Amino acid sequence: MFYVENAASEADHIKDKRIILAGPQTTFRVGVAQILSQEKGLQVVAQCDEAAEAVDAIETFKPSTLIITLSVLCANQDILRPLKKSKVGIIVIAATPEEIPAAIVNSVHGRISRDISPDDLVHCVRHVSRGHRHCTSLVQRSTDPTESDLIGTCVRNRLTRRELQVLGLIARAYKNKQIAECLGTKEQVVKNYTRNLFVKCGVTDRLALAVFANTHPSLTEAGEKASTLLIESRSARRLFEFPKNSPETREAYSSAEAACA
Repeated sequence: MFYVENAASEADHIKDKRIILAGPQTTFRVGVAQILSQEKGLQVVAQCDEAAEAVDAIETFKPSTLIITLSVLCANQDILRPLKKSKVGIIVIAATPEEIPAAIVNSVHGRISRDISPDDLVHCVRHVSRGHRHCTSLVQRSTDPTESDLIGTCVRNRLTRRELQVLGLIARAYKNKQIAECLGTKEQVVKNYTRNLFVKCGVTDRLALAVFANTHPSLTEAGEKASTLLIESRSARRLFEFPKNSPETREAYSSAEAACA
């Protein structure tokens, strides 16, 4: 069942700029939808997990553009003919142009990667929505990883300060007990934060969460900064509480130095 973003009557006001998202990556879909929703004349009218749902949504909303993951499109190439007949522009989600099979490359009007910048995303969608082929997106080019980290930026903006601190500490391989000590709270509270991070990052375990954080530069940077400030403030408190040459003070100095390294 596809998720309807707006009623068909509302979509009538933007007939030439209706957009449908198709693919199993919910986090990325939500990020794309959030960005496009802020653009005048563009609106995501439905989100689908599978190709069959996308076909139903296309028949219902008559969109100008379909944004679909490469894996779903490759597994359901039979949808290309009805899409062509309906004059729907196809933007495929693929890391590089070389990943798009020769059998379907001529049917694709544009390409976006998971680390595309918001500006490039909007430019590609507008271009394809007007009935053009966005050739520049079908050519490999280098971009700054931090500036183009779309998913990392979207997830970062959804996290609270505490969640960023916990994420940064998990990325540093801290255990729940150590994190609880840094936050001045109980381990159960840390577990609650961790579960929230699983949901917001679209992962199911601690290792996957650490990998997810380390593969998205903007999220990594935010987590490192938040956790560093937390460790430094905790070390400062300990320096104030214990005598100058005590083991606790020396440990606090070491923690601060490690955080700033």
